[in-house]
Amino acid sequence: MRKFCLLCSSIAVFLMFAPSAVYSQYTIDTLRHINLIPGGGYSAIWGYTAPDGREYAILGCNGSSGRTPGTSIVDITDDSNVHQVAFIPGLASTWREMKTYRQYAYVVSEASGSGTQIIDLSFLPDSAHLVRTFVYTKDATHNTSKSHTITITDGFMYLNGCANWGTATAQHGMVIFDLRSDPTNPQFIGEYSPDYIHDSYVLRDTIFASAVYANGGVYIADARNKTSIQTIGKISYTGSGTHNSWVTKDRRYVITTDEIGAISPKQLHIWDISNLPTIPTTSVAFTVNPSIVVHNVTVRGDFAYSVWYSGRGLQVVDVTNPLLPTLAAGYQIAGSNALDWGVYPYFPSGKIVMGDGTNGLWVFRFSGLIPRVPVTLLQPANGDTANGSSATFRWTKSADLSKDPHYYEVRLRGPGVDTTWRADDSVSVFNNLAGLQAGQTYWWSVITRDEWNTTASPDSFRIVRGLTTGAGDHEGTTYEFSLSQNYPNPFNPATVIRYNIPSSGHVTLKVLNLLGEEVVSLVNDVRAAGKYEARFDGRLLPSGVYFYRISAPGGFTEIRKMVLLK
Repeated sequence: MRKFCLLCSSIAVFLMFAPSAVYSQYTIDTLRHINLIPGGGYSAIWGYTAPDGREYAILGCNGSSGRTPGTSIVDITDDSNVHQVAFIPGLASTWREMKTYRQYAYVVSEASGSGTQIIDLSFLPDSAHLVRTFVYTKDATHNTSKSHTITITDGFMYLNGCANWGTATAQHGMVIFDLRSDPTNPQFIGEYSPDYIHDSYVLRDTIFASAVYANGGVYIADARNKTSIQTIGKISYTGSGTHNSWVTKDRRYVITTDEIGAISPKQLHIWDISNLPTIPTTSVAFTVNPSIVVHNVTVRGDFAYSVWYSGRGLQVVDVTNPLLPTLAAGYQIAGSNALDWGVYPYFPSGKIVMGDGTNGLWVFRFSGLIPRVPVTLLQPANGDTANGSSATFRWTKSADLSKDPHYYEVRLRGPGVDTTWRADDSVSVFNNLAGLQAGQTYWWSVITRDEWNTTASPDSFRIVRGLTTGAGDHEGTTYEFSLSQNYPNPFNPATVIRYNIPSSGHVTLKVLNLLGEEVVSLVNDVRAAGKYEARFDGRLLPSGVYFYRISAPGGFTEIRKMVLLK
């Protein structure tokens, strides 16, 4: 393990270029570096945390020097065993960008016909599978056969820089799709093409669109109505080549990078957007070296994680006060002229992954990024009886909300009920105990969530419904979607799978093998809302791991693992 901090002689030279530079005790530990395809090239990087808590880096591989191009999925959970678990081939392209939504990864490139690859991550760590390559065609001159970057926020997919989309004066704009009802079949909603949109950051229906060409700048737009995006204004500055942008945790500032253009030096710019629709005209600038070009920036908590050209690697900037940014710590790749493409600092463990255009994948830990911890459930205690019409739920915090913004999702499930609600702190009141059946056992659990990731609690507490003023299950009951773990598991030779569906419609329940191939279809017909169970008999199949997947009305999809043990 190698450790680097601001005091190290190898990077102390940066101090003279950092505004209000101060000495810092923050450090960056190098946990692992792997060059997956020596001699090949790499592009963007993203991350995914599975429901079981395992963490994965998703890295674009360009396929130079005769290597196969595509997307590498690397398990980074164990520092001593960082390894590739899946590779999804794709068309050759220097640029390959990706994001995740639910259990899927979405990958775009500028290779003609590459479209958007939709990759199912449900089977990790065993495997990952390409579900489809999605291309939307609006008419003879508008399609999404290639895009430069991709943004996914709140269940909406924004394809940026679509090479075959736009008008004569504003080519390569943004095309917007809804993933919420069916993540594998994106639904076209609208477009936004004020200029070439190289990349975008979307926060609560506000778009920050980086226009890298024609003097760059950032378009700020109102996306509450995604069929008709309205421009609020544009941050413009002379000579800019705005590559990407990100908003600070308090949503008062946007940070931009410049990769091209006449502006010099090409550095971070921090803009005060607290008075929108008034557009800022001045910024605070930050650079680690005025001769080095910044590429991308992301923000988590009080720090901006930036990556740079010329092997300057990862540079973490303290933006606790965005008007006085300081260098917290950095990692420079010795003897390298590489383009460090991107960084993903959103793993609950606090690990950070960086994609290096030449040298592959780096895994770091930054001392200023405190890992989130699974919450501990407090109230109601395990086994408590719930009386009355409401109940207060309490749990421990996963992290410091002021340093690491996040929220919680509370799930309560049991006979006739499977509901989830949001809580902005570690206490929440549930006001519908009347919907629970007297004498029945229910389970509650908590997930920590932010705009990019989740941390599940390690346990569920059970509560028993006591006094009640209403009847139990009856005609007109509202059902929540759920898919239960099969029982028994492991099994030999048969097991039972129970599920609830919320509304009438077509339901499929399929058993799949490790390769994602269908073994048997247990359900494939129209069902009314309600509770169901299906029996699976594996007497003719070999022992091993199998999966079962349900698709239900409303776009609900879930998958679980089971083991046949003979």
